[in-house]
Amino acid sequence: MPVAAPDSYIRHVSPQGTEILVEPLPHVRSCAVGFWVRRGSCHEAAHEEGLAHFIEHTVFKGTELFPDPEAMSAATDCLGGSVDAFTGKEVACFYGKVLAEQLPDLVKLLGDLVTTPIFDGEELARERGVILEEIAQSEDQPDDWVSELFYSRYWEGGPLAHPILGNRDQVASYGAAESRAFFSNTYTAPNVLITAAGAIDPEAFLELLQPILEKLPKGGGEPAPRFPPQQVSPFLLNQRRKELQQTSLILGFPAPPHRHPDRMATGLLGHVLGGGMSSRLFMELRERRGLCYSVGSYLTHYADTGALQISAGCAPNHARDLVQRTLAECAKIMDKGVSEDELDRAKLQSATSLVFSLESSNSRMFNLANQSLQQGQVRSTDQLLAELQAVTCEQVQAAAKRWMDPAKLGVAMLGARRGSELRPSDLVA
Repeated sequence: MPVAAPDSYIRHVSPQGTEILVEPLPHVRSCAVGFWVRRGSCHEAAHEEGLAHFIEHTVFKGTELFPDPEAMSAATDCLGGSVDAFTGKEVACFYGKVLAEQLPDLVKLLGDLVTTPIFDGEELARERGVILEEIAQSEDQPDDWVSELFYSRYWEGGPLAHPILGNRDQVASYGAAESRAFFSNTYTAPNVLITAAGAIDPEAFLELLQPILEKLPKGGGEPAPRFPPQQVSPFLLNQRRKELQQTSLILGFPAPPHRHPDRMATGLLGHVLGGGMSSRLFMELRERRGLCYSVGSYLTHYADTGALQISAGCAPNHARDLVQRTLAECAKIMDKGVSEDELDRAKLQSATSLVFSLESSNSRMFNLANQSLQQGQVRSTDQLLAELQAVTCEQVQAAAKRWMDPAKLGVAMLGARRGSELRPSDLVA
């Protein structure tokens, strides 16, 4: 029997070991469903780089019920809503949103993707070309490529350095044998989380899932690789790209993992530093100095590590000044902390973003999954807001001192020009 949780969602674990979370929303007429696989690029062995993403693509090329791309596309269009998928560092996800009347068909399609893909050799060959084009497109987009450069160096030698898309040579070698082996070891009942939100009756939803749950292998797949905690590798990288008019920059410090007590304080630190038009970096670098058009900071958290990243784009001859002033602002926060006004604005921004992000069936479905996967529990909006409001200026300053360690700084610059490269002396605040 499904068990009701305190905040209106239902939790059920199948006999095979699949966790299912359902949040009924009586006021909406849509529903969203996600099938989440607890494997991403950081769980790949060296000879498997890009396979999680390769599987995400190729399951759409044919399944038991929808045996070719034409049948799959027709079934998707007949839903009237949307179906999509993505691969991340720690998860892969197949999801969709439809009107309530189309829920059975959505569940059938998503369930077939994660249980009975065909992996036809000819279709895989065509899709390899598509993925190689995706890799080329990513390399042509400065923001994407500088991020890839940062990851490859900051966690060099560790699984987080693996590119989600993989590398060209390995992707070009993947076929049916590699796909089936990875799929059979990964898409097992304990590795799958199913989340749903919207105009859904939990009991009826579980009945819809039953045939799919019975197809998921109960176990026997390889467990997720256990790696030692990821150690950051401080670095300075200047990479030239003659065709670019601007340089793209990422400066990164370590950040707490998913379940670290500093997570909320570090999030507010990110807002104060580069989270809005009144943030320290926006005001100093754009409004006062005119050094860039866009600048911002963002946090990424993982199971055992994270990064507080600052991104900006500027003319090559402004890069040194921009980096020096950025690090000076970081040093000010560590030395003098943040003001009550700054913290209040950051809290309001965070609270508004949180509430706005939970006002659709799709976002509620994602919220269930993200909290379960990252925090191991699902807390109510009120609990999250209370935790946010409890953060003090002292806690934000302590988090800044703990995580913004200049000795652990990583800097990637794409589009460097001769004579404007960043130097080690530029990284001293």
